Amino acid sequence: MSAVAEAVGIARPHLSAMRHRPSPRPRGRPPLPDAELVADISALVADLPTYGYRRVHALLRRQAEKDRARSAQSKKRVYRVMKVHGLLLQRDGERREERRHDGRVAVDLRNTRWCSDGL
Repeated sequence: MSAVAEAVGIARPHLSAMRHRPSPRPRGRPPLPDAELVADISALVADLPTYGYRRVHALLRRQAEKDRARSAQSKKRVYRVMKVHGLLLQRDGERREERRHDGRVAVDLRNTRWCSDGL
């Protein structure tokens, strides 16, 4: 091991410590399985196709209150699951009117007071 440490250019104790180091622990909570939640959301969306994630979350919360065996899900999780599985409502893009002018105001003289409301 001394020859390897010398060839690489690091200290031998450091090389030994790296070799015997345990694998790093994953950080944070493990992800929750989404299969049951997807099934519940799909059933609600099939019955009520015009409901978005907020109303679906409210219905799931009410079901969890009635059935104590279920746990209530956060609306962020409901949104994420619906987005991943393509269950969100399709939004219509905003339709803007075409501008009547280019935004420039024609003025006869500079540095004069003028008004556009007829006063």
